[in-house]
Amino acid sequence: MAGIKHRLSSIWGEFLNETTLHGCKNTFNKQHGPLKRTLWFLCVIIMGGILVYTTCTFCMKYLDFDFVTRTSVIYNPELEFPAITLCNLDPLDKNKFNISAMDDIHKADPLVADYVEQFLRGSLNVSDSKWLDLRPNETELNKLGFGIHDIIRYAYLIDPKPSPVESEFSITYRKPLEKCFTFNGRYMNKTYDRKPLKFKADSILFLHLDTNKDRYAFYSQAVGFRLFLHHPDEPIHFRSPSSVFSPGYMYEITISEKRYKYLPTPYNSYQNQDCRQVEKSNQGSGEYRSPYSRAGCILECRTNRTQSLCGCIIESLLHDNSSVLCDIPQRHFCAMSSSTSREFCDCKRPCLETKYDYELSSFPLTPNRQTPSEFVVTISFKDMMVTTVEHEPELDFGDIISHLGGYMGFCLGASVLTLFELVEVVLKSLKAIGLHRHCTVNSTQIPPANPCENHTTDCN
Repeated sequence: MAGIKHRLSSIWGEFLNETTLHGCKNTFNKQHGPLKRTLWFLCVIIMGGILVYTTCTFCMKYLDFDFVTRTSVIYNPELEFPAITLCNLDPLDKNKFNISAMDDIHKADPLVADYVEQFLRGSLNVSDSKWLDLRPNETELNKLGFGIHDIIRYAYLIDPKPSPVESEFSITYRKPLEKCFTFNGRYMNKTYDRKPLKFKADSILFLHLDTNKDRYAFYSQAVGFRLFLHHPDEPIHFRSPSSVFSPGYMYEITISEKRYKYLPTPYNSYQNQDCRQVEKSNQGSGEYRSPYSRAGCILECRTNRTQSLCGCIIESLLHDNSSVLCDIPQRHFCAMSSSTSREFCDCKRPCLETKYDYELSSFPLTPNRQTPSEFVVTISFKDMMVTTVEHEPELDFGDIISHLGGYMGFCLGASVLTLFELVEVVLKSLKAIGLHRHCTVNSTQIPPANPCENHTTDCN
């Protein structure tokens, strides 16, 4: 027993003589008197308590997962232009309902025209047998609405020379029967065959639009266009924010781009909600997959829900050649109600998000420059400055290590290397105790044969 005590005393005495823990060194220094060693011991206890308290407090603060917001403004010589979606407040052309007067090329199904007219006039009897097999598709509904040539008088991209962009508009639907046109939209594209549209400081999109209010198929209290400004990789849906423009004015829209970076769980930095990490889109040749967006998630969710509940879809949802269209009873009793609800959709906001703010100014057009149904819109960037709002963790794991190292040095004069030295001493002590027990057990069982003959120094 005396041998193991001597061995442990030697191990720990060597450690205390060489360690940077001066408080412990002075506490166990036999050259000091009892009073001095007691004072040193109290100092070690007090400073150790301060170290434990501050470290626990710091760790608790880290577990609160607080974050800070950093804002930066950076100049860019080129910026990607957003998508512009235009929806006429009355998208249906009364001339298209006069089936006999239409050209064969543009002739719509008379039954589809009859259905749309009865529905919008509020006189539709869904139980009528003639509607049972009618499945209105997007092609037939498009024939009843205004075309891109009807609503656009002139459309140019001045960059800096004017170039027509009328052919760059694609057809979309905000909600059933509401036909819209989107410029620079990529969400519905199946192939990525064009590069992002880049705008320079002197680039301007010029649109001379005509509401054709004298050809509105049904009475509307409002006349004009609903305009949506969104990212090219995002769709629109019935709850997307928009602005309404009336004829007789010239509107100047100046855009400012803002980029947001939120933190996911456990920070939940966007209004205490979790966000989703965004994967990069496949922007090469061949198939194009739009990156995740909340609007896209809502549209896909509504499509899947309608498909599962009704077994069919309508024109305002995602569809392809394999999609089954709803007949009139399915459309009204199931699809139109389920497709306009998003409460069931668990669509998180992307952690990386681009938004567009814009300033709008307007002034009346002179009578000789327009008809009562026309107006002009010019869209450009306010400046080429991009504002980035980034959420960052207030504390990270590196801060904990730095805090722990700093307070260990301040309170006890220790460092990370001191911890390694302490671990080494503990391991040496355990090894010495284990070896002592081994020697004691073997010497008790077989006294003549001492297994420690070759380890005389260690056992003693």
